[in-house]
Amino acid sequence: MKRGLIVFTVALAIVILLSPWSGPGTPQAASPTAATPKVVKPESGGIWKILVSRSPVRFGYPPTIVGADRDYSPPFFNFLLSIGDDGKYKPELALSWDTSADGKAITFKLRQGVTFHDGTPFNAQAVKSNLDKLIPPNPAILAGVTSVDVVDNYTVKVNLTDYNNLILYQFASNYACCMYSPTTLQKNGADWAATHPVGTGPFMLKAFQPNTSMSLVKNPNYWEKGLPYLDGIDILTVPDPMTQMMMFKSGQAHAIYDVKISTASQLRKEGYPLETALGAFLSLSFDARNSEYFSKPQVRQAIEYAIDKEAIADGPGEGTYTPVYQIVSSASPDYNPTCPPRKYDPEKAKKQLAEAGYPKGFSFKAYLLDTMWPDGCVAIQSYLDKVGIKMEINYVNAAAYNTIRAGGKIEKGAAASANMPTYANNLFMMDAYFRSGAPFFQYMVRPDGVDSLIDKAKSTRDLAAVTKMNQQISKLFYDDATLVPWFHSSRIVVVDKSVQDTGWFIAGDSNNNKFGTRTWLRK
Repeated sequence: MKRGLIVFTVALAIVILLSPWSGPGTPQAASPTAATPKVVKPESGGIWKILVSRSPVRFGYPPTIVGADRDYSPPFFNFLLSIGDDGKYKPELALSWDTSADGKAITFKLRQGVTFHDGTPFNAQAVKSNLDKLIPPNPAILAGVTSVDVVDNYTVKVNLTDYNNLILYQFASNYACCMYSPTTLQKNGADWAATHPVGTGPFMLKAFQPNTSMSLVKNPNYWEKGLPYLDGIDILTVPDPMTQMMMFKSGQAHAIYDVKISTASQLRKEGYPLETALGAFLSLSFDARNSEYFSKPQVRQAIEYAIDKEAIADGPGEGTYTPVYQIVSSASPDYNPTCPPRKYDPEKAKKQLAEAGYPKGFSFKAYLLDTMWPDGCVAIQSYLDKVGIKMEINYVNAAAYNTIRAGGKIEKGAAASANMPTYANNLFMMDAYFRSGAPFFQYMVRPDGVDSLIDKAKSTRDLAAVTKMNQQISKLFYDDATLVPWFHSSRIVVVDKSVQDTGWFIAGDSNNNKFGTRTWLRK
């Protein structure tokens, strides 16, 4: 996929620390040679029971799978490519891929002997049928793809306007690119398919009761021989955190997905493993065009200096939130080391405000998504108040927030939370959210030079050069203080010790899940 972001996870640390180790011991006379650690063989069978807080809505038809519904779809589908924990592309439904010398075509050699859940064959025509729905004259989900050609029954060529190093990332991570049975889609239509996944994945849908449960059963004809190990997966919708914890601790479930911070913290203290990945990138963005305050970089910088992110992350965040000082994670290769973090310095914040002409501070309205961590938002409000900046918090629901985030409709001179998923491929994130023509945060003024750098990075085949350009882009946003980064939230899963190889959060990307494919339950 890309250069991996980081899984800052207790679970992975525990796995590493507790792995069998056959290091040198003290030699003893007549002592036998240390035995090689025994490889534990996965056990087959069993139903994996997972608790979730919300029920999916449209999880079955790839082009309409968006947002949190993506969490439920991986067991049903396959991509052309996959991404390993090393962040590199690997074969999935495509055995190989070759980019032409001019970069304007990618030829995929497809895996043979694969069938969809309805028994129909997966082949080049099926790939073309799926991808044609993502390019003009249909909605252009795959920007830059002009056409798809069937070369033979198991070879397909994807034609591009120009070379774009993000295209392979799309084929490995964009759920719209998952393969759905053309036969079933033609028979039943997209609306029916929205809750009836018919892919090539390791599990098939057995039953779905909205707001209650989803049952998956093992695909007996799955193309990866010997997989899956599980007989099935039961996903139970239980909104109440206390009920979740009681069910989990009593053995009624093996895992809680997207567990609340307080629940995760308590269960971690009791010895249950956690799996985590960076979740949403949370920041504050500004309508700088229509604000006398926010039009000045010094003011935007002062806001960041005024906030003690570490204290908030350790306090209300209980150590599960990560402070952010650039538009990328500090653990990413794209992080620019020449940009010193604007850490908590209230005196410097006051000085910046005075130099900008506001020694007594000012007031502004901030529109924040009502589900984005109110405790943290109130703490930020309190820190700003200490330097004379009055932030009036206006919580809005998802629909209202979307008119701001995606529609660009914000009260003149106001600020809003700039929330977005975390991607292991930062260039994809920059292209999707931070270029001038992006359909997000249209009220936000981009620094000069961002668009040309993004375009240049996308057309570059040298990944080391792409990293340097990503660092330059990050520095442009840092210097301009275009937005004030706050935190990365965490996607947290708590599991019991019987669950092995969950498949969540591959390469540290909370959207890159293969859960269930190789999961097994220790009896």
